[in-house]
Amino acid sequence: MASLTENRLNEVLDPAVLTTAITALNNILASLPAGALNDDQRRRYTGMDVDNRIFVKTVIDVMRGSGATVLPASYQVSILENDDEMFDQIKMVTERNAAVQRKLDDLSRIGGHEGYTYALAVYKIYEAQSEAGSEEARAGYELMRERFVGQGGGRPSEGNL
Repeated sequence: MASLTENRLNEVLDPAVLTTAITALNNILASLPAGALNDDQRRRYTGMDVDNRIFVKTVIDVMRGSGATVLPASYQVSILENDDEMFDQIKMVTERNAAVQRKLDDLSRIGGHEGYTYALAVYKIYEAQSEAGSEEARAGYELMRERFVGQGGGRPSEGNL
């Protein structure tokens, strides 16, 4: 909320919607094949850029052609085709997941920004009332002021959001 008159979000998720989303995500996780990497593997494993993608497709074509006569029997084109298809499938899910993550990040940022800005406006009113001598405001102001202790004594401002 850049100002108190702007409030892009003034709602919470319906509990049923939240439950549905969490259940769907749990179902996706449970449906995916086993497979996880440790940090070292994440650094070492080769990614699939455009050049590597073209290479894999070329190798599949070559294996379909002369693979049976050139390669040992343990090299089966179906193994490479499965890896290639899994890559395609996961990429589709990843792209959709990225859109969901972007939406969640935006909603989280809006909610956090609006909540903090509104709370800061309340704090400033309590601060002004406390400085004006209001005993009713003093206790609330002292409690809220803890957020800014040790920050160089500067007064919070909307620019520090």
